[in-house]
Amino acid sequence: MTQVNIKKMADLIKDHFNPLDIFKVNETAVKLVKIKGKYHWHKHNNQDELFIVVDGQLTINFEDGKVVLNEWEGYVVKRGLMHQSFAENEALILMIEHQETVDTGD
Repeated sequence: MTQVNIKKMADLIKDHFNPLDIFKVNETAVKLVKIKGKYHWHKHNNQDELFIVVDGQLTINFEDGKVVLNEWEGYVVKRGLMHQSFAENEALILMIEHQETVDTGD
């Protein structure tokens, strides 16, 4: 069993859009990432992706709309759905996805 202090792990993250793996659960990766600005448009053809906002606000843009998430809110981006993450101010996000998911998309 491994105990992790997520706040201390967040302090280790220096670059935006560079996820830090904090847990592996079976074939699932739990990642912590700081987001500020826009990430590029991308999709994951074979995996869903869960975003949970720990601190700040995250907008997930889609081709036909958007979802705005505040602290302690989450959203599942379904596989094959083109999306773009955006945070005007720095946001801390937990991402839960298959361990083989490439962050930059397929």
